[in-house]
Amino acid sequence: MQLHYGLISCASITDRFLHGILENGDIIEAIASRSLIKAQEKAKQYAIPKAYGSYEEIYLDPDVDIVYISNNNANHVKEIKKALSYKKHVICEKPIALDPEDGKDLFYYARKQGCFLMEAQKSLFLPVMQDIYHIIKTKQLGDLHQVSLSSSFPNPTATWMHDPMQGGVVYGSANYTIELLDYLIEPNTIHVSALGTKEENGTCNRVSISMIMDDVLINSTISMKGDTKKQAIFYFTNGYIEVPLYWKAREYRIIQQDHIKRIIYPCRYEMKYEVLHINECISKGLLESPVMSAQRSTICCQLVDQIIRQI
Repeated sequence: MQLHYGLISCASITDRFLHGILENGDIIEAIASRSLIKAQEKAKQYAIPKAYGSYEEIYLDPDVDIVYISNNNANHVKEIKKALSYKKHVICEKPIALDPEDGKDLFYYARKQGCFLMEAQKSLFLPVMQDIYHIIKTKQLGDLHQVSLSSSFPNPTATWMHDPMQGGVVYGSANYTIELLDYLIEPNTIHVSALGTKEENGTCNRVSISMIMDDVLINSTISMKGDTKKQAIFYFTNGYIEVPLYWKAREYRIIQQDHIKRIIYPCRYEMKYEVLHINECISKGLLESPVMSAQRSTICCQLVDQIIRQI
């Protein structure tokens, strides 16, 4: 089936998701921004039929059956609720909520409305991560015992990213660590601790997150203060796997002693894989994703809240 999307916000990430929609063969009916001029410019650029100067016009549009929300973090919950109140399916950029209780309430309301709701988390659907999931489960390299992740996005220009109540590296990127590894490891227990530094206004600009998922030791460092090496390394008893740019990975390397095997998945727009998954879920009449589930999102909300409190 073809899904008919309405896009909420003209944020930079919207362009990447937009290409995923088009590559999957779905349709973009409309785009909305609080600035009508911005919406019109984006609509003209991508030949989108309708441009609106308010989000509510998207929700009122009868041709739109699913919305993609990518406005600032503090307003995710408000817009999700509005979209669901109009019986629209919803995909919302991470984090789906800043408060764990809000996250639970959103999924409850979506089920009540009979609508599909999913937090956008492209990393889980990448072919690279599907391979690593299989390697972990089949123990091709023995047991996974440690994971090290490093990422950075120096000096973000979006004003809200420097707001301590919704921005910074924890709200902005900790989801990649938590949700990806929760999916790959499927742990029964998770313990987390964190240290971080802050800007003068209190926004967390660097964080070091340590976790134990069952018996797997994890360290994730995220910085918006300066550039770092961007990769994940999965350590097994019989070798290790390196994944450059793990949150949007197109390749990985398996290293065993002196032997290196490189696997590449060429892809222009990595969000196409999660868009395909969304289409499959809605085509089956599902109200939540079996991969990026309500439980996975709410667990992440709880762990992010713990990390923020520790910092």
